[in-house]
Amino acid sequence: MNTQVKERIKRAFIYAGAVIVLVAAPILFTQPSLAEEIDQAKFEKMIESCADDTFKDQFEKKYYDYLSKPLKVKISNSTPYEWFFEDCEKEHKNNPIKFKVKNSIYKEDVNEITRKVFETCADQGYLLEQGSDVFSKFLDQPINIKMKEIEYDWSVESCETEYRNYPIKFNLKYNS
Repeated sequence: MNTQVKERIKRAFIYAGAVIVLVAAPILFTQPSLAEEIDQAKFEKMIESCADDTFKDQFEKKYYDYLSKPLKVKISNSTPYEWFFEDCEKEHKNNPIKFKVKNSIYKEDVNEITRKVFETCADQGYLLEQGSDVFSKFLDQPINIKMKEIEYDWSVESCETEYRNYPIKFNLKYNS
């Protein structure tokens, strides 16, 4: 084989490699990673859990069997469920920490320190707002149970706003 033929073969391999890289690169970089898919699945499960809880609170035991259906069916066949799901998505977007504390179904979603700090802040805000009408039995409940009462829920939301605006002060004030 002469050098011209070798040179042409070499260039053909280089061009073929470049074409493969140009075709494969967008595919590789636009595919979601396995970790992102798992995070998305956890996120959807948290939103579904939130919507299920709201559905239960609204309709009590009347339609519990409906909640065993797949998520797509629940959203497609029930306008109230669809609204609850949308509300939960909005709540997560507007107050992600409060949402995770309230609707966490996985222990690792919110670490215990974050949960405790926000609970301390919310307890103090709730006590200030409600005064002596607050029963210690109520405050002894887990935070996700207390957050079912709207005034307490607002206290946690207020804590998240304070945390977003003044993170250093917030941690100094409640994380001790």
